[in-house]
Amino acid sequence: MDYVERNRASFDKLANKTGMKWRHRELTIQFVSAFQMLLGGNRVLDLGCGAGHDALRLKRYDLQVQGLDISEVMLEHAKQQVHGVEFIQGDFRQIPTGDGLYDGVWANASLIYLTAEDLHRALDEVCRVMKPDGVFFSSYRIGEGAQVIDNIFCQMYGEQEVEQILRSHGFRIFDRTRTGTEGEIFLSLYAIKQ
Repeated sequence: MDYVERNRASFDKLANKTGMKWRHRELTIQFVSAFQMLLGGNRVLDLGCGAGHDALRLKRYDLQVQGLDISEVMLEHAKQQVHGVEFIQGDFRQIPTGDGLYDGVWANASLIYLTAEDLHRALDEVCRVMKPDGVFFSSYRIGEGAQVIDNIFCQMYGEQEVEQILRSHGFRIFDRTRTGTEGEIFLSLYAIKQ
């Protein structure tokens, strides 16, 4: 079983835990309003939508949201909780949609579950599915190397490292914010597809 399948199985199990607190929810509250204002249109892909928490907040800003996640169990929860959003099962490394569909892509601490090599593949896909000048919000855990917590693979990056990776895929970064506490710091980036 490769790491992506192991992550999927672990997320399936987590989806059924009651009272599960998703630690990235506060990032949504902090950044979704600015994301919405920066968009040139209203079609958005929530990449790694999980149980639909971010998709719901994005929808409340009158955005046409499509959610993508690898976990079918998470998607079932999302479909029950969030109406008016299309949720699809898929892999970030091969996004199952057409080219140039989205005015924005929202990746709230979801790309951290890919190896550095697979992050490059996913960013190629993000570029493919975005319109020119589309807005890309993404957040990354700051640190070094990879770790496995609760049987879930997580890749950490240095700030300059992740910014260079985004630039190498044709994104122009125009805003960055550090959030979190010691030991779990996130870098959130707004970028434009050039």
